[in-house]
Amino acid sequence: MVEVSAELIRGKLLAARIREQVSTAIATRSVTPVLVNVVVGEEEASASYLGAIDRLAGKLGIDSRRVTLPGNADQESICEAVQTTGKDPGVHGVMVQFPLPRGVNATAVADCVPPAKDVDGISRASLGSVLAAERRHVAPATAAAVCEILASDERLSPEGRHVVVVGRSLVVGRPLAAMLAAPQPGCQATVTLCHTRTADLDEHTRRADIVVIAVGRPGMLRADQIGAGAIVVDVGTNPVERDGKWTLAGDADPAVASVAGFLTPVPGGVGPVTNAVLMRHVTAAALPGYLPEAW
Repeated sequence: MVEVSAELIRGKLLAARIREQVSTAIATRSVTPVLVNVVVGEEEASASYLGAIDRLAGKLGIDSRRVTLPGNADQESICEAVQTTGKDPGVHGVMVQFPLPRGVNATAVADCVPPAKDVDGISRASLGSVLAAERRHVAPATAAAVCEILASDERLSPEGRHVVVVGRSLVVGRPLAAMLAAPQPGCQATVTLCHTRTADLDEHTRRADIVVIAVGRPGMLRADQIGAGAIVVDVGTNPVERDGKWTLAGDADPAVASVAGFLTPVPGGVGPVTNAVLMRHVTAAALPGYLPEAW
């Protein structure tokens, strides 16, 4: 049994606050936000995630729909479905479920999503807006959720601190590094972006005030790789089998909890906030003039 000294940063309360903001905004307008997920093929993990999104959207007053294509759909037909969905004036948010079939250019498909409806920040236009610290509601939801968590408590604030982001994906690592370094209140950190090929990764993470780990490898970040009292945000959601049952494990080894000052648990940390932030992005796309709190 690992001795836990870290204060756990549970996402439940923050997610509830964001959901309440969204629900209140929708209730005071005459527009029902509509989110459409474009799905290629049937995949159990994706179906579970979409089911959770549908349930959350329904509770908040958001209409969550799907466009489902066969698993062998080619790039042309996928792009056509995304473009057709994006042109529908009754649709406010468009998402594409990844991964796509082998041979399909994911970047080309992502660029078919209209920037104004790109609620999960997957297109190059949206990522450019994030880099320029503009149009916050198109930032990738997971990266935005990390910023929300760090801004939720003065003790976690990244301002003036050294943040090491481990992971360089376009979903989390690279946009998050830009967001944390942005000249915005609650950001303004000194950011080091690392990844699995970084030489002497330990030297970077040990010096960090805040470590964000987002690589998709269970237990990759060890307790001896962080400084005492560091803030650790674990974005990993890796399915692992324990005692004959499947559960989720983070990218941080459980022993990290014995060294860190603060730690987001998996599950129950970043995940709930990510889903709530996504709903806020959809609402911002649907309601002109709605300016939610954001990173």
